[in-house]
Amino acid sequence: MFQDTLRENVGSFVQIITAIDVINGTLLAVTDAAAVVRTSSSYGEPTDVTIPLAAITYVRIFSGVE
Repeated sequence: MFQDTLRENVGSFVQIITAIDVINGTLLAVTDAAAVVRTSSSYGEPTDVTIPLAAITYVRIFSGVE
């Protein structure tokens, strides 16, 4: 399942694409309903973003990049 593949990559740097946004960051957690990504900004503190799995259209997983 999609969630299981994401769970195998918790801790990896990911790019998650939805219909209205692109989220880049470290994948922190995956539930049956959502993925949580910690984004970083050069202007402020990291932010944890919760993305409903139903809203995800594409995920790119970067190996060895933080």
